[in-house]
Amino acid sequence: MTTSPRWRSVLASAAMAAAALAAAPLANAGTAYAQDHTTPHPPPYPEKAAYPEKPVYPGKPVYPEKPERPAYPEKPAYPERPAYPEKPERPAYPEKPAYPEKPERPAYPEKPAYPEKPEKPAYPEKPAYPERPAYPERPAYPEKPEKPAYPERPTLPEKPAYPEKPTLPEKPAYPEKPTLPEKPAYPERPTLPEKPAYPEKPEKPAYPERPTYPEKPAYPEKPEKPAYPEKPAYPERPTYPEKPAYPEKPEKPAYPEKPAYPERPAYPEKPAYPEKPEKPAYPEKPAYPEKPEKPAYPEKPDYPEKPSKPNYPHHEKQEHGHGD
Repeated sequence: MTTSPRWRSVLASAAMAAAALAAAPLANAGTAYAQDHTTPHPPPYPEKAAYPEKPVYPGKPVYPEKPERPAYPEKPAYPERPAYPEKPERPAYPEKPAYPEKPERPAYPEKPAYPEKPEKPAYPEKPAYPERPAYPERPAYPEKPEKPAYPERPTLPEKPAYPEKPTLPEKPAYPEKPTLPEKPAYPERPTLPEKPAYPEKPEKPAYPERPTYPEKPAYPEKPEKPAYPEKPAYPERPTYPEKPAYPEKPEKPAYPEKPAYPERPAYPEKPAYPEKPEKPAYPEKPAYPEKPEKPAYPEKPDYPEKPSKPNYPHHEKQEHGHGD
């Protein structure tokens, strides 16, 4: 944006003209507003106007009484169900043989007593903490002034009483409904004629034989790959100085010898288990009846031969070639 003295004079004159144009309608509006508000407000209306009486609506037509609904026919009684045949008594199961008595469990040997542990040394006494210095006293807060009392609420004027609701006229009775005429019976459905048999379809023509395609030309031989140039010899690796030898580790001290545990007492001999009784022999199973021979499945008919595929038009174009 330019800041020359010529542009400054032009902008100042334009701003003064706009301010003068905006001040003119505001002055006129102020004078008009002062002239309109010279008349005083009308006094408030003390009494509330009564509601006008509502017009009486015309009565609804009287509907006829509904005819009585016919009673439903009584349901026929269901026939009595036949009594179920009595179930035969279940045969009693054979008694199970008694289980053999279990031998008494041998007593476990007593555990050896653990060696006595050495007494734990007492912890050293903790040093006493120094006494905490006393904080200085805080200054007292200044007293707050008393809150002024709220002014008394003005009493509101009493509400005027609402007018009484007008009594509505009585509802007239509905008129009787007219009796509907009986429904006419539908005419009998005519018998439709039998459908004619479909005509026999003509036999499908055989697809033409597929033409023989020309042999595919052989691909040209690939040229030999050129040999890569020899790699240059890398420079010799410099010899690094030898690493210093690690210092010898000190010998590990020998562990203290373990104390000898007391000898374990000998376990008492286990009593011999009683001999088990012989199991009774199971009865022989009855032989199952022989199964009947399975009938042979009927032979399936052979599938019909599939027709050869027809030649498509794009294959025929390939025979002539692009130069024809």
